Parts: sequence; structure tokens; C-alpha cells
Amino acid sequence: MRVGWRRVSAEIVSRIAKRASALGLVPATPVVAMLSGGADSTLLVVILADLGCAVRVVHVEHGLRGVESVADAEACRVLTRDLELPLTIVDGRVEAGGNLESRLRDRRREAALTAAGDDLIATGHTLSDRAETVLYRLAASGTARGLAALPPRDGQWVRPLIDCSRDDVRDALRHRGITWRDDPTNLETGPARNRIRLDVLPSLALAHPGAERNLARAAGLADDERAVLDALADGLIGNDGSVSLAPLAAAPPALQRIALRRAAARVGVTLGHEDVEALRTDPRRRTLPGAAMVEVSRDQISFLPPGSGRPEGSA
Repeated sequence: MRVGWRRVSAEIVSRIAKRASALGLVPATPVVAMLSGGADSTLLVVILADLGCAVRVVHVEHGLRGVESVADAEACRVLTRDLELPLTIVDGRVEAGGNLESRLRDRRREAALTAAGDDLIATGHTLSDRAETVLYRLAASGTARGLAALPPRDGQWVRPLIDCSRDDVRDALRHRGITWRDDPTNLETGPARNRIRLDVLPSLALAHPGAERNLARAAGLADDERAVLDALADGLIGNDGSVSLAPLAAAPPALQRIALRRAAARVGVTLGHEDVEALRTDPRRRTLPGAAMVEVSRDQISFLPPGSGRPEGSA
């Protein structure tokens, strides 16, 4: 049986409802909700059901924690049964080995896209996740583009809880008397994201109590500004994906960098900072990671997809 919104903080409800409406999550909207059993995704599913969306729930069972993983899946069954929502449990096991987090994330993404078709996919990312992602991307990339993390909408992916902190989510669930599952691996200090959550953000909060919310707000502002800059940079890219050298040289450095990255991305090439700076300051033919190629003529730069050239380091 559903518990109404009356027991949840009115301010949190208003925030979520406003964001959901902006994302097009109105009654009868078909949407796939990704449910792990944790607090964030639990509130996500409850909210979408209360909003009257046509929710289909997907739980990806990675099986990494033995009986705990089984209990996670059972919690998802109980919640969706109580809310009278359809649930699909997907086998998300992957082979042991390196880059595990990335491969697990890819498996969840694959399951979501398969279930959704052309419908929206909702995830339980919060303001806290956004702040953590900003810090991680800035540390890992060293570029301002890392600020524009976890936008409310990215294609068919939507994040209705992005204006709520992790504490907000748990408070809302407690007010409604709804339980959730906690993953103890989130308390392990090995993964980089966990260290940011457990060590870096608390230290920043001691320096300034609004640190988490300010970081998330910076991400939102950066995402708005990125949209403007991307549109301007696209004016430097031809219909065939090439970049004319004369207009590129006349543009501000920031637009030069964005135009080169976006032109390369059109053929599946991700440019590193050094490649961008080399092409921007001294454009010439070169091989890129993955044996992609840059062809430079007298008046334009063209990107060729991975596999077009000789792999770096080959004889």
C-alpha cells in the first residue's frame, strides 16, 4: 500500500516534483527505472510511481556479494510488488579482472538500453553524486569540462533526484517508513570514488558547510555554459565533420579546443589534452590512440575513425 506525500518534507517534494516535470516525467510517461535496492534508487522508484508514470523497473544482479546480492534482489521484488510495478531482474555478472567498475557500469547501461528501447531511463543519481563526480573528473582530467557532470538529462537518461542530497533522500524514505539496502562496499576506502565520498567531501564540509551543494551547483552552471560553447564551437565544424583552419585560428582558444574535440567525437575519437593542444597550435597529420588519424590539408583538419592508421608503436 502506498503512503502519500503528506509525511515527506514539503520542500524536498517540491524540489523533486519540479525537476521531474522539467524532465517530462508526467502521468503515463513510459520510463525504465534502474533499481539497485539502495536508498537513492528506492526513492526514485517510489517517486515515479507516485507521479503516475508508466514505470518498468530493472534490477541488474551482479552477484558480487553472495547472499547480500540475493537479498538486494529480494528487496527489489518486495518494493515493486508493493507498488504494483513490473520488475525485470537481469543477470549482470561479468568475468573477474581489471577495470571491474567500468565493466559493471557498462553491463547496467546495456541492460537499461535493452529494456527501454526509445523510452526514458531514470537513475537515482543525487546532488551528492554530482559533487563527487565533479571532484573526480577535475582530478582525473585536469580540464574545466569535468565540471559539467551528471546533467539532469543526457539523451534518454534522466535524473529526477539530482537536486537532492544523499541525506535528503534518506530523510524522505524515513518519513515514509520505507527501508532500503546499504552496500557495505561503499565504505571501503580502496575505490577512488569512495575516498572522495568518505574523506575529501567531509574535509571540504569542514572548510565550508555548503561545499557539497556548491560543487553540484557549479556542475549545473557549467552544463548550461557548455551547451552555449558547444553550439558556438559547432559553427567551426563543417557538414562533413572537417574543421577549417582559418576560422579555427581566428577563434578563442576555448572554442578551438571544443571544436576539435567535438569534430573528433563525431567519428568515435576521444582526443587527449596533448593531442588537442598539438593540433590547435601546430596542425599536422598524426596518428591518434586506437589508430585513428588526423589528416591536415592546407586549409582544413579531418578526423578518420579508429583503425584508419597504423597503431602507435608498430613497425
